[in-house]
Amino acid sequence: MTKQLMFVPALLCIITAAASAQPRPPLTSVALFKVSPDKVEAFVAKGKSFVPVLDKLMSSGTVTGYGIDVDMLHVPGATNVAFWVSSPDFATLEKSEKELENFQKANAAMMAELRSLSDVSAHHDLIVQSLERKLKPAPAGAKPVSDFDQVTVKPGKLGEYLALMRKHEKPILDKLVDDGVIYGYSLDSEAVHTMKPGTVWQIVTMPDLGTKDKVRAAFREASNKLTEEERSKIDKQYEELIEPGSHRDSLSVSVVYKTK
Repeated sequence: MTKQLMFVPALLCIITAAASAQPRPPLTSVALFKVSPDKVEAFVAKGKSFVPVLDKLMSSGTVTGYGIDVDMLHVPGATNVAFWVSSPDFATLEKSEKELENFQKANAAMMAELRSLSDVSAHHDLIVQSLERKLKPAPAGAKPVSDFDQVTVKPGKLGEYLALMRKHEKPILDKLVDDGVIYGYSLDSEAVHTMKPGTVWQIVTMPDLGTKDKVRAAFREASNKLTEEERSKIDKQYEELIEPGSHRDSLSVSVVYKTK
């Protein structure tokens, strides 16, 4: 979309430390919009105009996934609709941006209508990269629910936080993906910082909201296998790595969702 509405092609502060020994995971460009609840349906309908060009980019390998998400929990003054596109790297991200910009130029009237449905002054672009990720393709037509857990990790502590997540949470999440309970998960941080450094999102993508009960049960089962002393130690380790009061949760439903 336009630079006012979609991607920021800046090449700054690329994350290298957390996953340098592994193949680099895809980048995801996220455009956040603030849309009045009574205009969300119309906004999404206009946004679906991008699906054909995104499908073409996906067929060529330029794009590995895309979607439109609408928040289930309303927060006063916050953005509530997200358009996202995943690409293998910055080069393909730039290519997809150019193709989307060309589409917008050819559809100026539609873009004007789309802009009129949101508060452009509240628009926010993100480019994130996954520090951990496991994802299986969802069935055609699926409208997953994404469960977001956001925290701010203290300066210089991201490596320790990632190690703790890999030890205690990743095995549970991996099994949930392998068993087909969830479509996938990712632990994301900004590749280009537009927010406070250290912001981390753990995202669990589920077939529906009811799956959250199964996810909670899996973590509860794992916790029950630990002693009280072990649980207290883990809790303390997380507390020492996370900025106090930074934790936030959110839920969104995908009205458009496609991944490889």
